Order: sequence, then C-alpha cells, then structure tokens
Amino acid sequence: MSDKLIIFFTGATGYIGGSILQRLFEHPNKERFDITALVRNAEKAELLSTKFGVKTVLGSLQDLDKLTSLSEGAHIVIQTADCDDVEATKAILKGLKQRHEKTGDLPLLIHTSGAGEFLDQASGEYVSETVYSDLNIEQIEALPPTALHRPVDLLVVAADAEGYVRSHLVVPGLVYGLASGPLFDAGIANPHTIVTPLFVRAALQRGSVGVLGKGVSRWGNVHIDDTADLYIKLLDTLLSNPDQVSHGREGYFIAVNGETSTGEFLQVVAKILFELGRIKTAEVVPYTQDELAKYFGFEWLARAIFSNSRCKAERARRELGWSPKYTNKDLFEGLKPELEILLTKEDAKKNA
Repeated sequence: MSDKLIIFFTGATGYIGGSILQRLFEHPNKERFDITALVRNAEKAELLSTKFGVKTVLGSLQDLDKLTSLSEGAHIVIQTADCDDVEATKAILKGLKQRHEKTGDLPLLIHTSGAGEFLDQASGEYVSETVYSDLNIEQIEALPPTALHRPVDLLVVAADAEGYVRSHLVVPGLVYGLASGPLFDAGIANPHTIVTPLFVRAALQRGSVGVLGKGVSRWGNVHIDDTADLYIKLLDTLLSNPDQVSHGREGYFIAVNGETSTGEFLQVVAKILFELGRIKTAEVVPYTQDELAKYFGFEWLARAIFSNSRCKAERARRELGWSPKYTNKDLFEGLKPELEILLTKEDAKKNA
C-alpha cells in the first residue's frame, strides 16, 4: 500500500476551508498528503497548483460526476463547501460507496455542517433555555428533518450506518476573526466570516447598525483559528487512533468556545463604525420589516441570524483534546481591525 494519503478537498478557497488547507501545508506529515481540490476559479486553481502544490480540478458542486469520481479516488474527503447541497452530498457519498465496494477501503468523510440547525424562531425577542450538546445525541436527533442543514446531515449519518464510510460532522457556531496566512495573502481564500460583512454593508447603506427585536437572542461562537485546529485534531486522531473517534450518529463535533447576543455584538460594531465616521449614530436602530429582505437577501436569513443557536462543544474536548484559546474578549478586540479592512474593500468596490 502507498504511504500517500489521498485527500479530496472541497471549499479550499473559502474562509474555513482555506484555514484548514494551509494547516495541512504546515503539518508534520505534509509529505504524506496527496491533496486534490475542486476549485471554481481557474486563476485560483492555477495558484493553488503552482505555488502550493495542490492538485486542482476545475469545477463546482454542481459537477456531480466530478464529485463522485474524485471522492471514489480518495481515502479522505474534507467537505467545507455548501453544507445544504443535497445532490452534491449524494454524489460524494456515491463515490465513497463505489470506493468501498471496489477496494474494500473504509474511507473517511469530514463534513462541515453548522450550528444553524439548532436555531429557534426567537427573532431577537428572547433568550432560549435550550442548549444543545454534541454528547446528547437524542437531543440532536429530535431536531426536525427539515431544520437547516439537517437534510444533508441525515444523509451523511445514514451512509455511515450502511457501513461504507466513517462519517464525522463538524458543527461550528458563528465563526469570527480575520483569517490569515499564505492562502489569504495570495488572494486565494476568503479571509472574512459571512455575517459581519452583511451587518457592515447594511449599516453603510442605512446610516446605522440595525437589530431585530430586542437583540437578546444568543449564538455560540468560535474563532477561525480554533475552528481549523479542531479539524486538524480530528484528522490527526483519525489517523493515529481511529477507534477513539465517534462517527455516524454519534460523530457530531460542535465547535464553539463562547456565546454572545446579537445585540451586544452589534452595539460594538455600531460604536466602531460611528467612531470611524461611517454611520450617523452609535445607537443600534431596529430594522423595519421591509429592510430584512433588502439587506440580508432573504427575510428568513435575517430572522435566523437574530434567533438563538446555543450549544456546547464537549465531544472534541473529550475525544480529540481540542483546547480552544480564543474567547469573547478576542471577538470584540478583533472587530476594529477587521472592520477597517472590510471598509477599505467596500470603498474599493464603490470606486471601481
């Protein structure tokens, strides 16, 4: 058997995916890793190949045949792209099943889900008493199959139950922090989380930072570096002591290390943007009903962001020795430099 460990990677140019991928470049066993990434952008694919030695295939999650073929060729699939794409997930699982049936290999799937599956309907009006734990599988399985991310999660868990793959679901809360490193310096990967730019763009357009309801609902959060470290801890433990790692229905690994209300977070954003002279008031001004779709694209997305997603990351600490170091203090202290970079980019877009 070859010493090379063949890895198929999706989402390599993303915020989480890029952070994981560059840790693989720095890994003590990097010489063993034979990584192929599916990349949509030809220029970024070329840079990944020439500068970083990653094999690339041009394509997207809509290229189902490529997903199946690349998954069949890999012992490990790390999926960090769209966590709600049912057809793409089916294509990946099809390839892993074919690999198992043809070679007898039991491949590993590390799939990125999200704590959005724990959302309620608070819309900023109340703090939920419900806190999900990745050690309480019955609690997670009680979630409706239509909940955000659940249709894909259930496919991944069912594949493990069929016995042709070992599946592991990483479930990050709100990931924060400015991602850094060679992939980001080269312009290959996105250094920003999803939510903060949404708030900033809306604030610049309306002249104030908005909030929904009372803004008291709470989300678990985690720094991007701690998130990437969890993936590496998971990979390392799978390679060194796989029987120690839960999989399938028990293979949920929540990634959070703090919690804050959206209102508290947005008050800090408003203070910074006002001090920088970019908005008219340091006060947080409630959104009107009409503004939700205008600034967030979809009303349901706005309501989701302002609802509760409370959870505890217990399994990764227990099974992987994950020890996150960033806290709410880092979340708030890191906001000003990140907002300044976001503002520079927004200005450049406006002047282009």
